[in-house]
Amino acid sequence: MTIKYKAAFIVPIGASRILGEDGWEFESSARLSKNIGDDLMETLRLTFLKEYSGIRKYASEGIVMSIIFDDNQDVEIIYFQLSGGALASLPEICQCVDVSSGAEIFVP
Repeated sequence: MTIKYKAAFIVPIGASRILGEDGWEFESSARLSKNIGDDLMETLRLTFLKEYSGIRKYASEGIVMSIIFDDNQDVEIIYFQLSGGALASLPEICQCVDVSSGAEIFVP
């Protein structure tokens, strides 16, 4: 059974957005706050799942959050898969202190 979800991204303010063959791609020389992942994990009550190839994954019911790091271990983007009632979490994500200061939410 396939679960339908809504994608959402947290990207640095002004990042370019391109829909490529493999999905959304973002370009920016800016990076997100180093604390943003911890803040979101706490706010959304997420549990660590795994880390691989510069991606750290967390989840809770209806939410999967992937933090994507660059080669210097700085936070490049954060990708969410939201399903079911978790879509109501978007306002909480938007109001996270670090999100509003140097990042923006993109929901395709």
